[in-house]
Amino acid sequence: MPVEQEAAGAADATVAPALVELLALVSRRVSRGVATVLAEDGATLDTFRVMRALTAGPGCSMGELSSALCLPAPTATRLVDGLVDAALAYRLPDPGDGRRVRVHLSDRGRVRLARLEALVRAHESALAGELGTERVTALVGALTDLTDRPR
Repeated sequence: MPVEQEAAGAADATVAPALVELLALVSRRVSRGVATVLAEDGATLDTFRVMRALTAGPGCSMGELSSALCLPAPTATRLVDGLVDAALAYRLPDPGDGRRVRVHLSDRGRVRLARLEALVRAHESALAGELGTERVTALVGALTDLTDRPR
């Protein structure tokens, strides 16, 4: 292949956005929008995510939270500490392993989470109104497929 064609091909590849760039851009824009909505109620996106994760089962270990949310362990610990300080969550010893601690969402945390989820749903509905239900459904399906794949 002549050098000019190789250079042209390389230039075309840099102009077209890569999937990873598009996903990062969309993630940041959507996260920023949701974070703004949550901030109006004094919450952060990471705190919201931790609270949602805590509803997934009978409490979570710090390692499970950190892994499920792709957060560094110190960040997960800081977020849980804030929830515990606000009486939105509490820690109990793991019944199967006394050396471990499991974090649970308190009743007060569940009430707060319900309010935050309503705010996020309203934001998502507005976004779906802009994009159209069919496109959002397809996007959610594609992203779910990506997240369900083994790492």
